[in-house]
Amino acid sequence: MTGNLQAIGFLLSWVLLWCLGAVALESVLGRAGLLSSGNSSVIVAVIVLAWTAAISLGGWALFNRITGLSQAGPQQPKDTWSSIPPQLEQWLTQLPPLVQGQRRLVVLLSQLGDFDSVEYAQALMQRWSELQDQGIDVRAIGIGDRGSGERFCQYTGFPAERLSLEPEAGLHRQLGLYSGIEGFGGPWQNLLAMCAGIGSPGTLREVLRGYHGGGQALPFWIASIRLRNMIEVLGHWRTYVPDERWMTQRGATFLINDQSELLYSWKDPGLLGFSATMSDPLSFLTLTPDLAH
Repeated sequence: MTGNLQAIGFLLSWVLLWCLGAVALESVLGRAGLLSSGNSSVIVAVIVLAWTAAISLGGWALFNRITGLSQAGPQQPKDTWSSIPPQLEQWLTQLPPLVQGQRRLVVLLSQLGDFDSVEYAQALMQRWSELQDQGIDVRAIGIGDRGSGERFCQYTGFPAERLSLEPEAGLHRQLGLYSGIEGFGGPWQNLLAMCAGIGSPGTLREVLRGYHGGGQALPFWIASIRLRNMIEVLGHWRTYVPDERWMTQRGATFLINDQSELLYSWKDPGLLGFSATMSDPLSFLTLTPDLAH
């Protein structure tokens, strides 16, 4: 929604600028006496076309520079792990060991009222039976307290016994996960900047996919789900977000085998970027261990 409003704002501003520029050009041409000649209509047409092209290209370049709309979607960060980071390894000691052939999917969610957290949980629940059949032990670590955890599990259906809570994003910070853009005046302002694509690559592209479907979903289907999620979260905001300091904190994904080897990892680069393939968030599970790094 924020991306659409920003696009509309840019469009209106650039239309106004085009009109003002056209009036100024007409005035300059008139003073130069070019409009009194017999071919004045041709001159005006050429000037207007050139001005339109310039203002269009300039507007798109500026809009893209600010929002990153035409940039590629989320890419695997270069500093992802080649083995299980010690901080996570320490956390894993509290869990029962995996049996032979079993894998463990550890998902560090952002704030439990975040789009990414809710959508990730919904994606997991859609394939929950399949995950269990494949012997994948799913664990999630979310930012929130007991109340937000209970509401989150109630809404998404995620098993409460498989959700751990980090009220102050302790593990996220220990792992050095992306804390979000800063410098816009506070958590809310920083979050809105990221919603507009600033410091959050691929966000606006993913927002737009929610409306056109991306070829894998009906138009507006994803957007309607996100709207329903937004209504749920905003209707219980203080429950989902007890501490606004972590509103921009991003998460990560780890896939581990029974030999404590890291098969796959992903660091969220921004909002709506919890997977490298947002149209199929769990596609990495089909990769073989040799290809999953």
